[in-house]
Amino acid sequence: MRQVRLAVIGTGHLGKIHAKLAKGISAFKLVGVVDPAKEARDAFCKEHKIKGYDDVSEIASKIDAAVIATPTLYHKDVAVPLLNAGKHVLIEKPITLTTEDADELIDLAEHHRSVLQVGHVERFNPAFREASKKVESPRFIRGERTSGYTFRSVDVGVTLDLMIHDIDLVLSLVRSPVVDVQATGLTVFGPHEDIVETRLTFASGCVANLTASRASFTPSRSMEVFSDAGFVGVDFTTRKVKSIVADEIVKQGASQVHRLSAEGKNWVRDNLFSTVLPCQEIEVAPGNAIEAELREFADCIQRGLTPTVTGQAAREALSVALKVSDAVQQHRWDGGKFNLVGPTMRPEPKRAVATKKAA
Repeated sequence: MRQVRLAVIGTGHLGKIHAKLAKGISAFKLVGVVDPAKEARDAFCKEHKIKGYDDVSEIASKIDAAVIATPTLYHKDVAVPLLNAGKHVLIEKPITLTTEDADELIDLAEHHRSVLQVGHVERFNPAFREASKKVESPRFIRGERTSGYTFRSVDVGVTLDLMIHDIDLVLSLVRSPVVDVQATGLTVFGPHEDIVETRLTFASGCVANLTASRASFTPSRSMEVFSDAGFVGVDFTTRKVKSIVADEIVKQGASQVHRLSAEGKNWVRDNLFSTVLPCQEIEVAPGNAIEAELREFADCIQRGLTPTVTGQAAREALSVALKVSDAVQQHRWDGGKFNLVGPTMRPEPKRAVATKKAA
């Protein structure tokens, strides 16, 4: 099977990772990287013996596909000419800044029969893949994604930077329309929100409480799912999965437990997480999620497969994320000496956005 001639556009943190991994995947022939920042681009190219280009137009005729790892602001402008030329694209998340732009890319990819894959990489996390097998009709989900301030992805707020990962994961598990969004958030460094809490309610009745922060003392990437099948918890960093499948006495209902004799209740207390709610912990084998994502991209191009994260799936995650941002904007409060108010959350790159900060 012919190699896929690939370019990586953007040599920031993720672009460098994509380029280095692509060099080691036999399905790809890495033609070069593109970045207008000459000094940074040349240093990376020299270190890894990769050709560098200043503009996509210089390399478009030499490639079959591209990874777009630019700031989100430029996703649409970079992707449109590539899709119009019939190229396949893997775009880092979020797909675009607006759902209208996402729709345009989806339509172009469909018209030109190009693969449009979006980099919601946690879908390829081995721990999530293992945990998702144990989820059936989710009822309640709790997710947390926090980090220190990295100075990356500051063109968008924490909702589009971090929380959108968990929004995408939740949508993939629940598979039901979101009917209500409540959220609140704070700016710390600005100009966008840096801390957000949201509560998503689905038509199925499932509720998801999500937390995202890029101004946190402790890094955390975890999710807990309570479903008809029991409980499953996943730590995305350590790749550990905990699951509980309830004993028949619990499945029969709480009333049965409360009717037990004193001796029976003591037995339940003593055997709560060994027999009644048996907890199993699995440490999933390590795997590189970005590499798995790239390998799937090659498979989709060469074999005509559908990506795990399609443009439409990414568009749905973006739509919910923007609703969260709007809900944060609508939630205002005064806190005495400090008056921390969320800025306009929906990214508006063409004009300045005023943000009130602590006095």
